[in-house]
Amino acid sequence: MTYMRFTVDCLVLWGARAGIGPGYTMEAAAVRLAEDIAELRDDGGIPAHVHTVITVLPQQRVLEIRVEGMSVETDPDRTTIREVTHALFELASYHNIVALDATTPPLFTQRILLVDSHGRPFSAMIGSGVGDVDSVTPQQNRRDA
Repeated sequence: MTYMRFTVDCLVLWGARAGIGPGYTMEAAAVRLAEDIAELRDDGGIPAHVHTVITVLPQQRVLEIRVEGMSVETDPDRTTIREVTHALFELASYHNIVALDATTPPLFTQRILLVDSHGRPFSAMIGSGVGDVDSVTPQQNRRDA
């Protein structure tokens, strides 16, 4: 399990659905993210023919989202490719905690790979998160309970 612990005040990108302590592991984030993706698909934000597979790589602190069902041939201007990629990146960011202090690693790095019908990546987005910056103090972030 991966826990974040801050010893000094710092600025963070704290996803709206992220937290620390029991119930906030990378694996739990992946389950919640899968639910968010299903909801986005139901709302029409992801085309029905696009499939996602989420893999947790805890040793590397990577949450990988593999996206199947799109191609440059079917989307030559890459509009849908960009929209889906950005939507998935933003959704995954809701579950991440990224300290801006350059010494504390993020809860996870997200790697979004769009793959063709042969399983080869043709587009990718890799990073930690996007969102509003908050100030966190040790008192806010204790996990004594």
